[in-house]
Amino acid sequence: MSCEGLGFGGAQASRPANTSQLKSFTHMKFLQGVLGAVALVLAGDLAVQAQKDFLVCGDSKLLVVDYLSSKDSIPAIRREWDASRDADLPEIFRTRKFRSMDDCKVSPDGKQLLVSSSSGGVALLHYPEMKVVFFTEVGNAHSIEFLPGGLIAVAGSTHPQGNKVAIFNPAVSDQPLAQDSLYSGHGVVWHAKKKLLYALGLDVLRAYTVESDARGIVRLTKTKEWKIEGQSGHDLFLTADGKQLYITEHTGVWTFDLKKEKFGKMPDFPDKPDIKSIGRNREGQILYTQPEESWWTFSVKTLHPERKFVIPGLKIYKARWVKL
Repeated sequence: MSCEGLGFGGAQASRPANTSQLKSFTHMKFLQGVLGAVALVLAGDLAVQAQKDFLVCGDSKLLVVDYLSSKDSIPAIRREWDASRDADLPEIFRTRKFRSMDDCKVSPDGKQLLVSSSSGGVALLHYPEMKVVFFTEVGNAHSIEFLPGGLIAVAGSTHPQGNKVAIFNPAVSDQPLAQDSLYSGHGVVWHAKKKLLYALGLDVLRAYTVESDARGIVRLTKTKEWKIEGQSGHDLFLTADGKQLYITEHTGVWTFDLKKEKFGKMPDFPDKPDIKSIGRNREGQILYTQPEESWWTFSVKTLHPERKFVIPGLKIYKARWVKL
């Protein structure tokens, strides 16, 4: 691409004709530079702020919380989606299929959100518009994940139409294109470098390949399986460096070293039972939820540093960092 004078693409920039104009021109360029630098700083601040946002899901709601703008235990809600009030959903989904949201994740590019509900609903939303672009049903859906090529994975827990890992292509059909049985499916995460889908069931952790050919035929193939520690696998999380999985179950939280293929207790997390969700960002801060009543809580907590966010009246199930 050619650059002529101070213009681009062949467009000739006008030049100052005298000393006065030159000073004015220089002053203008200086101000433009300062404003540009300020814009970069602000963009950097917003990027950092976005990294501290987190998702909260419970009842029929999905919330995006601004961590840095929150005061004490009062969360600053950046965005909210209430399935029960979304006219783009059929009535049965508004009134029945999203009564108990249990997982929420953001796409790698930050432009989409996935939600699941133990009432059977799964939805894909554009962000930040919070507009539904796809929905389907999986029995007792407990976790979702973004896959390459626009595919999504869903883990279904105990239900006649659940107990499985299912792969969908929202651009093609609301029916699964591939699936495998997995009793009490509770977690799915994609490892981009290894090109593997990890899935958590009642007492097993599995690794799958997900392949799609030119005809759109999807193959889900189990490559490995491990017996987990503890009782009743619940949440599954992949660390930002891709080296470990965090697994929560009835008695506590475990790590799984993907290279050594070994389980171990999470060293810097208290031995708490019934953790419903756990995650860690690149700063090392842990975000988690633990039931206060039955299976739900009214608060989201962090460690390193410690903090608590309270949302009265919302039966919270899980919370996720927007960016790791």
